[in-house]
Parts: sequence; C-alpha cells; structure tokens
Amino acid sequence: MLFRSLFWTRLRHRAGLVVSSPGDGGKAEASIGGDPLKVTPEMKAAATAKQLKQDAALIGQVLVYQERVGSRLGANPPASVGFEVKVVAADGQVLWVGNYYERQRPMTEDFMGFIHRWAFVTADELAQYGVDELLKEFPFGAEGEK
Repeated sequence: MLFRSLFWTRLRHRAGLVVSSPGDGGKAEASIGGDPLKVTPEMKAAATAKQLKQDAALIGQVLVYQERVGSRLGANPPASVGFEVKVVAADGQVLWVGNYYERQRPMTEDFMGFIHRWAFVTADELAQYGVDELLKEFPFGAEGEK
C-alpha cells in the first residue's frame, strides 16, 4: 500500500494527468473476473483502465523491501528497496516500464550517497526516494504543480 500511495500522491499533482484514486482503481480491479491463472496483471490493468474510462493504468510490483537493522548511524543489513512499475494502455499495450533498486551502502562504499542522506535510512524513506527518482524518467504529464 505504501508504494501505491507514494505514486498516487506524486502523480495527482503532475500537470497534464488526471489520476483516479487508488480506491477507485482497487474497486474496479476487484470487479474484473476471469481465471487468475490466465489473466495477467497487464490484462487486469487494461480492463481497469477501460472500466474507469481512463487512457491507461499504472501497475507495480514490489520486488525487495527489507528494513534496516540498526540505527541511523549504523545498520547491518541496511535498508533495501526494489520495485517495478508499468503504464498499461486501455488496449493492453505496455507504454512504459520503470525499475528501481537500491541497497543503501555504508559511507566507506558510497560516500556521496551517504552524505546526501546523512545517515542510514529506513526502507520507507528509501522507497520515497526511489519513487521520486523513477518519476524523473516518467514520460507522461509534466513535473510541477497542476
């Protein structure tokens, strides 16, 4: 749920996009039937977009989500986050795929990255950073407020 709300919060403020709420998308997706072994996530996304009368749907998958063990000054293991996001058109065509993965490294391995954050971060903080980084490459709408 964290990733869904992170993307929704940022995309709803993006100029040129109309974004349905996660609740509307979840209700529409739940009403789509079919054999779960034959219906792919892309097929569900396309059907959801059609049902909501949208051009496309955003789907994603969390691949890694590991919380740090330790404090902001020292963690072993550090936080790791990895996810994939796709934009699927109402006709089923995949329009864009974005991937993000990061395992925070100690200052001795990644001095600039560690200084950028000034500490070991939580997995939630790393996820927020990852969503922001991935949306820099997002080809739809424009960065900035509506």
